[in-house]
Amino acid sequence: MKGLKKILVCLDVRHTASRRMIGGIMRFVATHPAWEAQLAEAHPSDFTLTDFLDGSADALVIDGSYRNVPAEDFARLCPRIVVFVNVPPFRAGNRIVASVHSDERAIALAATELFLRKKLSNFAFVAPPKPAPWSEARKRFFRAALKEKSFKLNVFTPTDGATRQTRAAEFARWLDTLPKPCGVWAAYDELAKHVLDVCRQQKISVPDQIQILGVDNEPYICEHTAPSLSSVAPDFEAGGWEIARFIDAAANGKPRHAPRRARLAFGVAGVVERLSTMDINGSARHVAEACEFIRRNAAADIDIPAVAAAVQLSRRLLERNFRTVTGRTVLDFILEERFRRVKKMLKETATSVESVCRFCGFRSPTHAMTIFRKRYGLTMTEYRRR
Repeated sequence: MKGLKKILVCLDVRHTASRRMIGGIMRFVATHPAWEAQLAEAHPSDFTLTDFLDGSADALVIDGSYRNVPAEDFARLCPRIVVFVNVPPFRAGNRIVASVHSDERAIALAATELFLRKKLSNFAFVAPPKPAPWSEARKRFFRAALKEKSFKLNVFTPTDGATRQTRAAEFARWLDTLPKPCGVWAAYDELAKHVLDVCRQQKISVPDQIQILGVDNEPYICEHTAPSLSSVAPDFEAGGWEIARFIDAAANGKPRHAPRRARLAFGVAGVVERLSTMDINGSARHVAEACEFIRRNAAADIDIPAVAAAVQLSRRLLERNFRTVTGRTVLDFILEERFRRVKKMLKETATSVESVCRFCGFRSPTHAMTIFRKRYGLTMTEYRRR
């Protein structure tokens, strides 16, 4: 369409965070017809940014994967509006520049609240081998939140100059000596998986002795470990929307006296709790397993007997235990998980409402739409437009 303004998006789609952020940008563009988004389709190592900077874009969104461009070329070719994701801004000359980051305090508070609900009194934080500003901020806010409740934080500190093998041995000993039960928060999901692997090697029971929490809610990690990993889910989609909103406002001169450099932040979508932080003693174990089965298979044609068979309980016993542990019915949990997916598709895609319902496990779209309206007070179409 002639006259469209273009956002060039150079984010590394290998990461769930980037894909969700792109989803937020695309959702904004879908509801603002003056804009279009061009996605860098190649792998970051296959090209230089100058391959895309041809002067046609009105704004650029870029992360650290695409820094393979000389500073002078970047300053000469980049558009008037540039947003940097999780990296310090380049020198961009006389341009409108923003950087966007997750709200580390909000993430730390979400982690703290989860562990405190578990009535734990011992806590630990695991940072990446090479400390980064964002991980140090998470640790600092976590420690401060615990201090307000008169709790102390254990932090792993390897010996200076230690080899990788020595550091691994020190980390295993540190986990062994932590006071238990203990809530261990890892700075991101890959690190949380490493903690889980070491616990298995050291025969430390998870979640009985150590409860593990990560960040980013990467499904390919969190849903395929044993036990599955709980994770704080930053609202990456909201971050993408905020990026596009900032670009739109800057392009239209709103506000007129806005600073030429801005810092954007996005919060937390929620905490996705899985088996690594669940109390799974006795009947709660079967309920936790049932919740996991429902989350993984909600889009399939499952019903209560299928859930009962998956956890090897009779339907009657499953329903009784489920209500005792969660205060809800199995059917209500299935519906909630399906509607969570429905809402996500309504916001992130232009797929028809009927198809969305079928994709999310509902046999009858009409019935699903009726329940949705009763449950949330608006139709699916109204929810999509909101």
